[in-house]
Amino acid sequence: MRKQMIRRSKWFNLVRLAFYAGISSVLCISCSSNSFENMVVAVEVLDSSHGSYDGAKLIAIDIQNPGETARILSSEFESAAAPAITYDGRYLYFQGKKTGDPTWQIWVTDLQKKRTSRVTNLPENCIQPAPLPDGSVVFSCEANIKGRPVYDLYRCQMDGSALIRITYNPAINIQPSVLQEGRVLYVSSEQYPESRIPSLMVMRPDGTKSEVYFHGSDLTFPVSGGAESTEGYIYFIDNAGQVCRVLHRRPLHTLECLTTELPGRFSAIYPMEESNNLVSYKPTLAEPFALYSFDAGNRDAPVLLYKTDGNIVDPLLVTAMDTRPLKLPSAVNPGNPTGLLMSQDINHSMLPVNREVTGDTLADRIRVSTLDGELAVVEVKADGSFYLQLDADKPFRIEALNSQGETVRGPSDWIYLRDNERRACVGCHADPELAPENRQPLAVKEDPVVIIAKQQEKSN
Repeated sequence: MRKQMIRRSKWFNLVRLAFYAGISSVLCISCSSNSFENMVVAVEVLDSSHGSYDGAKLIAIDIQNPGETARILSSEFESAAAPAITYDGRYLYFQGKKTGDPTWQIWVTDLQKKRTSRVTNLPENCIQPAPLPDGSVVFSCEANIKGRPVYDLYRCQMDGSALIRITYNPAINIQPSVLQEGRVLYVSSEQYPESRIPSLMVMRPDGTKSEVYFHGSDLTFPVSGGAESTEGYIYFIDNAGQVCRVLHRRPLHTLECLTTELPGRFSAIYPMEESNNLVSYKPTLAEPFALYSFDAGNRDAPVLLYKTDGNIVDPLLVTAMDTRPLKLPSAVNPGNPTGLLMSQDINHSMLPVNREVTGDTLADRIRVSTLDGELAVVEVKADGSFYLQLDADKPFRIEALNSQGETVRGPSDWIYLRDNERRACVGCHADPELAPENRQPLAVKEDPVVIIAKQQEKSN
């Protein structure tokens, strides 16, 4: 009898434990649920004509019930803008200003716990966050180079720790987004020695392997960041307020402007499933921007989803991604504050020879210059190759020179190398989509030419 009672007691305790465990799991699920799932978060601002977000607020729109009033998410902030959602749909990053704040800073809201915390606390404006799959976040930070206002890209953890700078060119680097392949896509416009038309750039999250993704031109250049679709396109809004896209597998040669036949203007686009997109759009210039859906497949007029008296811009859907973006490994090593650069043939280029050249049209040397002026002139090998070791995190430009000292091509865009980075190119201003010839350049058969400014300063 006693053994039976013991067995029954054990069985009862197990049942009771399971019962309470079940209740606890239900409570945990209900406490951790995200009530914003499948809602659209956007920015409402009274006047967006000058690109100012002063007084803007974050709102959550239930597009399944468009008659309902949007919920305000930033009631504690004087201004809030540039929302970005993590791949799991849980955390909402944004730039915000509380009353009395002199600058924009990056903030993050846990949509499950309904808790907002500060990410950055810098003296400069910090704007336009883009969360990475490893839990860190990329954002733009205001700076000044050679008297020119610029924005650099930085990365840090959710609590603001491990802050590092990842771009070093004298440019306005803004509106980053993270591709499924793990790289960071952003808008960049050089500001020194003169301002240039914005282009889309792409790099690894540690700042290495930065390169042109889409060349802006006088006719079409990006004014919004690039947004990746499930169909393999990168969408952006151009300077004419039109929806444009390029194929991710060949972005330099596949530009399409999709809305030139439609009236009005667009200000933002967020790809949904297949060819469907959320867009900020106004059919006439007299109207404010409102939330619409736009099918890039049939390119019909956008369908209104939600509008107010203000401008609705920068929409995104609160949902988890089907697949997490890749986490890319990093070769950056602060213990080696130099980088290596190799070019296979400086005379291989998609650009014509400079018109001012009167001597040889083939270059046999390069001039390397920093923001402070000429750093070195280096003769290239017989096959046109060079191999250099340079200071990391120090921007430089290269010109291809002939034997008379004339600039055959260049100067190049500003280039920088991260600590321990190795980079190679086919030629000077060659098509980045080209693969190099299957041969070993003569330059790499020897040690790299060392032109480190810090060492030169010591020797002087």
